[in-house]
Amino acid sequence: MTKPITMNMAEITRLMRAGQLSEATQMIQSGLGQGQMPSLPGGGPDLSALKAGAFSGGLGTSGLSLSGLSGLSGGMKTAALPDLPQGASWDWRRHQAAGQTRDFRIYLPAALADDQPPAGLLLLLHGCTQDPDDFAVGTGILAAAEQHRLIVIAPAQPQAANMNKCWTWFDPRHASEDGGEAAFLADLTRTVAQEFAIPPDRRFAAGLSAGGAMAVILGAVFADDFGAVACHSGLPNGAARDMGGAFQAMSQGGSDRGQGVGCRLFVLHGSTDTTVSPRNGDAVLQQALHRQPDLQRRAADARLEGRNTRIWRYRDAQGQLQVESWRVEGLGHAWSGGAPQGSHTAPGPSATQAMIRFFLD
Repeated sequence: MTKPITMNMAEITRLMRAGQLSEATQMIQSGLGQGQMPSLPGGGPDLSALKAGAFSGGLGTSGLSLSGLSGLSGGMKTAALPDLPQGASWDWRRHQAAGQTRDFRIYLPAALADDQPPAGLLLLLHGCTQDPDDFAVGTGILAAAEQHRLIVIAPAQPQAANMNKCWTWFDPRHASEDGGEAAFLADLTRTVAQEFAIPPDRRFAAGLSAGGAMAVILGAVFADDFGAVACHSGLPNGAARDMGGAFQAMSQGGSDRGQGVGCRLFVLHGSTDTTVSPRNGDAVLQQALHRQPDLQRRAADARLEGRNTRIWRYRDAQGQLQVESWRVEGLGHAWSGGAPQGSHTAPGPSATQAMIRFFLD
């Protein structure tokens, strides 16, 4: 039986701030009950960096702030700005809501200049160590958005909120209807959607890792504001309530007992993900099925872009596709089918195209 994780985070924080890094490291190792430490929640650096004195901050609403190498696959790269077709725009804006302030990128397709209405709005949530430009390059989302006339909004999680720019999925204060990051992201989506007259059923959210976990929270807590959400290599709603629980959920799988996604859901997880266990993809799926019972399942196997892929589809009594889940063999903790110019991508079936097909079904 795996030893449960119990850590006195207040004492660990005190030791770190006092410069007693060896003692803090020993407490974390003891709490994890294993010699090798997992990565920071959402795919951040390995806590073993503490052994080299890499602690660079304190605990806040975002948890531990550490420097070091990312736990996400593919390595961190400096990506160029995404290519834009003539007439399209990829501009910065700022939004304030729910006690939060964030800058965000907004993509307006060139087709809108020809008076063609948008087909929908996509909230794109990057993973740890990433930013909107890097994530847009890696996912190839802007070319797909242009093809399908989607407006894309991509908020940036600043280092002031989390040293590794992770969305704070593991803190219940950021999964609330009343304040925090999830409430901010829901308000941002509503505000832009109202500007372009996009109804709730054409509003979508998708994210990777910590961003995927936050997309699940949005689909669970703000289900009426979204037509569908997509979780790539993320975790279930309520997977953790503190840092110790976050490590445990990432390595062992979070519980499916929390409130599941209440709108349409797309899930993709790699079978060899050692940063966020594939059990988390299963838990995201099961949470949604608890909330949306009586769906009819059909499974299929496919060979896509050199990878065996198991696909489950769940339809309602009217035949509408409500939930779709992909398990990609041999894929680690990286965006499937992403461009190598972006960070944390890997060869495989295009997650971008699969999600958009699902959204617009």
